[in-house]
Amino acid sequence: MIESESIDRRWLDAAARLATQSLGSGGKGPTVGAIVVDPQRQLMLGRAVTPPRGLSQAEPLALLEAKGLTHGRTLYVTLEPAAHYTALAPVTGTIIEAGIARVVVGALDPDREHARQGLRDLADAGIEAVFLPHEPSLRLGEGYANRVTRARPFVTMKIALSADGMVGYNRPGQPVPIGVEALRFVERERAAADAVMSGAARAEIEDNDLRVHLEGLEGRGALRVVLAGARDLDMSRDLFAAVSGVPILVVTTDARPLTLRPGIEVVALAERRGHPDLRAVLDLLAARGISRLFVEAGARLAESFIAGELVDRIHLVETGVEIGRKGVPAALLGGFADRIAAARFSEVDRRVLGEDKVRTLERV
Repeated sequence: MIESESIDRRWLDAAARLATQSLGSGGKGPTVGAIVVDPQRQLMLGRAVTPPRGLSQAEPLALLEAKGLTHGRTLYVTLEPAAHYTALAPVTGTIIEAGIARVVVGALDPDREHARQGLRDLADAGIEAVFLPHEPSLRLGEGYANRVTRARPFVTMKIALSADGMVGYNRPGQPVPIGVEALRFVERERAAADAVMSGAARAEIEDNDLRVHLEGLEGRGALRVVLAGARDLDMSRDLFAAVSGVPILVVTTDARPLTLRPGIEVVALAERRGHPDLRAVLDLLAARGISRLFVEAGARLAESFIAGELVDRIHLVETGVEIGRKGVPAALLGGFADRIAAARFSEVDRRVLGEDKVRTLERV
């Protein structure tokens, strides 16, 4: 790798790291990181990420922070600047007006109709426009890209497993206990999501309010999505009873309409085997601008996502606890390892978190 490309990658790495902390807060558009650099001194002059709710864009905010020191500088941005109108005005004009001499992007616009249009407009204005394929930038924008190209959110699913492949106790209903560090990992995944989903029964068993409880991130307002099943909802649980300002959407079926307290939205969709059809649920979420969905699943919901080929990444939180015959198996038929292998998932990451292990799998 030549030195200039190595330097470019380091600045793109910095822009992606900067923006990653804002995942889950940027609204319907992509989460983007932008950095203005003096190429001679390799000095950062301005930086920015997509602000909460996507009320502005990262590039003009980074240029603004540079306080007029933008002429002849380099702009590093994780996603190709838009040259067309979306919810906001095109950003390429702002870059041109600022006198930027060079722009390096880590990922192209995922919309095939507009891909490379921003780079062409910058090049036509005499700016050196460089596309440098950059894995952290692609991962940063994977949710938005998935929604644009496949019309559904990028789905990450968490399953907590005992040492003998159970997802919880049958009677009384209890989840597999996980340690503090693994729980913090789950909380960070919630914070980075636009919506968090669980089946109603699973949420009640875990006494899970689906909110973020990390210090400093409690205000993250990811939509909480609860899939109603055949049993009645326990409205005394904190998930439903506590008024937190974090929205709740309960999805039921046309055959089982629900009326809940004010403040809880209820949507009835077509059913599949007595439960809301997951494809219809994902269509609904995509239409609302949800790009990243985090699913906290029990055995039945996990199988529905896997069988429907609707999950993109799986986090297996594996504990040392053995449950035995009183447990609920993670796979409805056979072993869970065989089930996910048959679904063409393979391990891409492994980490030890306290007493637990987290294995991350993605579809091959």
